[in-house]
Amino acid sequence: MQVSVEESGAIERKVTVSIPHTEVDQEIEKRLRDVARQARIPGFRPGKAPQNVINKRYGAQVTNEVISDTINSSYREALGKEEIVPAGLVSIEPKPFVAGDDLQYVATIELYPEIPSPTLAGRTIEKPVCEVTTEDVDRTLEDIRQRNADFKTRQGKSEKGDRLTIDFEGKIDGESFAGGSTQDHQFVLGEGQMLEQFETGLVGIRAGESKQIAFTFPDDYPGADVAGKAVDFAVTVKAVDQQELLELSDGFAEKLGIKEGGMEKMREEIEISLNRELATRMRSVIRDQVMDELRKVNEIEVPKALVEAEIDRAVEAITRQMEEQGVPKQEVDRERYAADARNQVTLGLIARDIIDKSELKVDGTVVRERVEEMATGYDDGDAFVNWYYSDPARLQQIEAMVLEEKVVNHMLETAEVTEKKVSFREFMNPQGES
Repeated sequence: MQVSVEESGAIERKVTVSIPHTEVDQEIEKRLRDVARQARIPGFRPGKAPQNVINKRYGAQVTNEVISDTINSSYREALGKEEIVPAGLVSIEPKPFVAGDDLQYVATIELYPEIPSPTLAGRTIEKPVCEVTTEDVDRTLEDIRQRNADFKTRQGKSEKGDRLTIDFEGKIDGESFAGGSTQDHQFVLGEGQMLEQFETGLVGIRAGESKQIAFTFPDDYPGADVAGKAVDFAVTVKAVDQQELLELSDGFAEKLGIKEGGMEKMREEIEISLNRELATRMRSVIRDQVMDELRKVNEIEVPKALVEAEIDRAVEAITRQMEEQGVPKQEVDRERYAADARNQVTLGLIARDIIDKSELKVDGTVVRERVEEMATGYDDGDAFVNWYYSDPARLQQIEAMVLEEKVVNHMLETAEVTEKKVSFREFMNPQGES
């Protein structure tokens, strides 16, 4: 077997493989003899047909099979001979086969790209400095109090914080539209559950009253069929209920499932929960910065085969989700996922290079700590931990996450890290969401 490699792009290579015709001819003859021993040809006893009859009848089929099998078996051998580790196979193009001539084919492959800079030397990462305060616990406790408020019938006009029960029907150009009508819908005024123009139109209304509310859907509204269009809603208010906030007492804590320790225990659990949320977001924010910087200093060409495989996974996931939700089967636009797939592959290749060169390993102790940290948000933490450790595939997800964090921490050691003090509320809600 002869192998030659031609550079046809930054990461693309054309591998030309030539197999001596004697090897191909011998395999074709061997297989045709095997066929002859079993073939049933009209006019001949089973296995007794002349070889020339067998060759004429089955020669083309057997030749094609031998060519295909020879290409498949020699491809990996050829790569090994040239010490090539491909990232993916683009195509295999056999040259027309002529009996008596060597078998030749060209395999177009993609290599893993070289990573220019597996460090962040000279780059700056801003690390937020943040802590959970008593005020944060108080604010969260008040949010919980609001969410668990009782309601009683309001006699007067509706106000923000009231719960409304309504029927409504929306029309665009005089025609009803999907999802634009419902009955007995409940929501709390001022919590942003409905569009702002809709909620504003229902402040100051009484139970039993009806009202027309007209506005234009935002251009970026998720429903593409109605985005940017003028709509007219006919609304009937069936009930207006005002909040009755419960007293923050041990009884309130018990009502929410805290059997012992009362409000003190509840505040303690809230603080633990907020710190867990803070740690999760802190890791995410720093991780995103590190990955963004790594991408900037490593402009690489990514293998198309890896991108296509990543798109395949995204399409498979969304297709499975649609099936579970009962959405009729439809073709998924692959291009929609191309940019994210390219980004994921780029970061994966960079991370892999750093892991290999820095010899980073998964620490079982850290993995256990992470699983146990996640388990603190569940009533039966031990069952949660056992659930993860009972399935290697689930545990591998945590191991991959921990290994990625090791990459991030390793990169932080090579970068210039600055600190910025920020409040918990600002850090958790950077856009000022309530």
